[in-house]
Amino acid sequence: ARALAATGEMDVAVLTSRLEGRGDAGQSAGFEVLEPISSWSASQLGPALEAARSWKPDIVHVQHPSQGYDGPLPLLLGPAVRWRLGLPVGLTLHEPVGVNLDLPWMTASVRSANAIVVVRHTFRALVNWKVRWMIAGMDLCFIPNATTLPQVERTPALMRAVRDRYNAGARPLVAYFGFVYPSRGVHQLFQIADPRRHYLVIVGGKLDEAAAYHDEVSALAQQDNWKSACTMAGFLPGEQAAEVLACADAVVLSFLGGGGSWNTSIHGARLQGTFVLTTSREARGYDREQNVYYAEPGGVAEMRQALARHLGTRQAP
Repeated sequence: ARALAATGEMDVAVLTSRLEGRGDAGQSAGFEVLEPISSWSASQLGPALEAARSWKPDIVHVQHPSQGYDGPLPLLLGPAVRWRLGLPVGLTLHEPVGVNLDLPWMTASVRSANAIVVVRHTFRALVNWKVRWMIAGMDLCFIPNATTLPQVERTPALMRAVRDRYNAGARPLVAYFGFVYPSRGVHQLFQIADPRRHYLVIVGGKLDEAAAYHDEVSALAQQDNWKSACTMAGFLPGEQAAEVLACADAVVLSFLGGGGSWNTSIHGARLQGTFVLTTSREARGYDREQNVYYAEPGGVAEMRQALARHLGTRQAP
């Protein structure tokens, strides 16, 4: 929204659910924030449509799926906007796994779209046959993901401040940034890093749909050997999250299904010049130009060795 507004070629509004403390989140960035709904449940379709009708957009963009939705409204919004308000709809499909769910509503959502954006160039091959049938004959616009974080300067003063914030001492800092979901393999960090040698900072909050997994990770952080070597930092503002990644000696993202160019967390860490250890089903080994090591998904021993070898490696962001 900020980038679109900054072009000066269009007016931009974000439709979202009400959140205490958000305040004038969009005003300083040049866009409006519409908060007519209390949740993403189907009962909120009327207020959402009324907000769109009142604002009078020329096009409505719906992103699906996205962590944080607490109901099916994103799937209902596209068809309702297209067929009840007569407005063109753009649809971004981020996760192949997610679009395999809720098939009847997903079909209506996809079929209502005038344009579909994907962030993986192999999207068609990644979805099941039902979804492949659903998008047959439709053009998919591939737009690579980018970082959601700002770039910060890694200064000695900032490094001291971050270390003091988490009581890390002089130990190398190993960070994780992203949602705490089972598919992200956050639990593997406690096998990859060593509490006797590293200090672990996990930046990512607790979401309702993954509450049990977050509790599992929190329990690992409270083990005797990790109590004084790990901080569960929760959700952080973008600037603070970027500071952690910039001051870290390594960012470990052990995705169970393999990561890639669609992962904004990888881009966010690379933007700071920090060494990134992640997984992939396509790439393998250390990419010097990217300063990224790609391990086999689930390859804890390989990731442990890579961390020891490349810890602290930096390059110009």
